[in-house]
Amino acid sequence: MNEEVKVRKKVFFVLSSLTSGGSERVFWNLAQGFNKDKFEITIVILDSTVNCFSMDLDGVRFIDLKTKKASRSFFALYSVLKREAPYAVFSTTDHINILVSLVGRFLNIPMLIARASNIPHEQRLYEGFKSKFYELFTSASYRGYKQIVCQSDEMKQSLIDTYNVDQHLIKVIANPVLQSNKLKGAKTPVKIYKLLVVARFALEKGLDRLVEIMAGLPENYHLDFVGTGALKDQIAKQIADRQLGHKLKILGEIKNIHEVMVQHDLMVLSSHTEGFPNVVLEALTVGLPVVTFKVSGIPGLIIDGFNGYVIKQGDLEDFRQKIIQACTIDNWKPEAIRQNVYQKCALDKISAEYEELIS
Repeated sequence: MNEEVKVRKKVFFVLSSLTSGGSERVFWNLAQGFNKDKFEITIVILDSTVNCFSMDLDGVRFIDLKTKKASRSFFALYSVLKREAPYAVFSTTDHINILVSLVGRFLNIPMLIARASNIPHEQRLYEGFKSKFYELFTSASYRGYKQIVCQSDEMKQSLIDTYNVDQHLIKVIANPVLQSNKLKGAKTPVKIYKLLVVARFALEKGLDRLVEIMAGLPENYHLDFVGTGALKDQIAKQIADRQLGHKLKILGEIKNIHEVMVQHDLMVLSSHTEGFPNVVLEALTVGLPVVTFKVSGIPGLIIDGFNGYVIKQGDLEDFRQKIIQACTIDNWKPEAIRQNVYQKCALDKISAEYEELIS
């Protein structure tokens, strides 16, 4: 009597690279969370020159196209997908979504699923020509997908309004977070309050606002910037011009982010717009409270007074006052903060929601 052979469905995740962006982290996490008894997982990247995430994952294969740019990747990706014949292909970020949609038109891929990664009507305010260029092609590219994943109701509505996407094709799924063995310690009397921001040095991240906020805080409030980007030198000059170099430091890229987080008293997020801020997830995972301007995804994560504060966009004075309150008055409970975010965004829960899209 022949035993029934289980055939695992091939699932591909397509990324431009494994640098430290939020979309890269989401697919890297999901690749680990998918049920390996049911699915054969492959991550396809265009360029592995600079990696912030390990390519040594149990049950996950990596394919490096070595093409570096999406505009040069059509034939290489087409060749791989034709040869491998995956059941499902997930893509993320505008330029990769456009690429995968184009390739998908020439192949019979049963489940082609795009993950949106920003609020398009907000993003266009900060990316200028680049945003307008992508808008021309993104609307058409979405028509080639069986399903579109977004991370918040705000993002869903923006996709409908901006790209005229059929609302029935959109599924709202939060981003996943891995469990951490790091946890913020209990509050102790301190002389220096250490704040942390983790972000690209880009216009939409509002880091210039943080410099202004910090200028109005007492001398014992210090801020570390983690990240890199086009505006890094501009922010460094702003810090120097305001003579704040003694309490504002730019640390650059850091891999052991949880270890850094637990050494701080508060995470701050100054963005004008976000799709779903992964850095907030990471902070909550180690029990670190967050003070943030209101952006997409935040209302479902931050509960005022429990794990941080949400500030109306542009209200720098309220942001400043909430930093002081968070550091000096509130008695945060790190373990409760961690458990709350696990209940909402644990990897197994979010992975199961993604698996359901193709099951």
